[in-house]
Amino acid sequence: MIGRRILGLALLAPALPALAQGQPRELRFRIIREGSQIGTQRTVIEPVGDGLAARIEVDIAVRVAGIVVFRFGQRFTERWQAGRLVSADGRRDRNGTVTEVRARAEAGGVVVQGPEGTLRLPADAAPLTWWDPTRFGRPLFATDTGKPVTGLQVTRAPRPGGGEILRVAGGGEDTESQYGPDGSWLAWQTRAEDGSTVRYERM
Repeated sequence: MIGRRILGLALLAPALPALAQGQPRELRFRIIREGSQIGTQRTVIEPVGDGLAARIEVDIAVRVAGIVVFRFGQRFTERWQAGRLVSADGRRDRNGTVTEVRARAEAGGVVVQGPEGTLRLPADAAPLTWWDPTRFGRPLFATDTGKPVTGLQVTRAPRPGGGEILRVAGGGEDTESQYGPDGSWLAWQTRAEDGSTVRYERM
């Protein structure tokens, strides 16, 4: 129903994002579908040595007449150093079906292991997550399958009050994300697999 779009995207420049250079930062969102809250998303970004780690947690439960008809949980951690992905580990549980992804940087590339096997991607590859708006321009891979995400069409527009609105289409995405003047993640919206609109609202 909601699938990999629930987690999301983002190019990490050689300099760390401004939001990651200070104290650890936590971003919390309500997940809203068709006007009703169905879950939460939490992203924690913290410096680790001369790099950073980002932990992403998604918990969703869609209820009809008080009965859970769809459950989704995802945990994803990515670690960066000197502007390059060092490692990523993800686990997704969709209605009891669990998939895992593991990525590790090696000389000249990033090796990604997913439910359909192992792929070797370019050294500048990055996972498709949304907390950093500068990630486009790198090769991206899906956080639930490890497969390359291609065919993305990205447009940027000024956001009223400062910052930018980033719109992404193609490659299975129909998404809009908003960022503040400092690059901090403010809001997110996507078209889910069932055609409904899913939004992240900052808590």
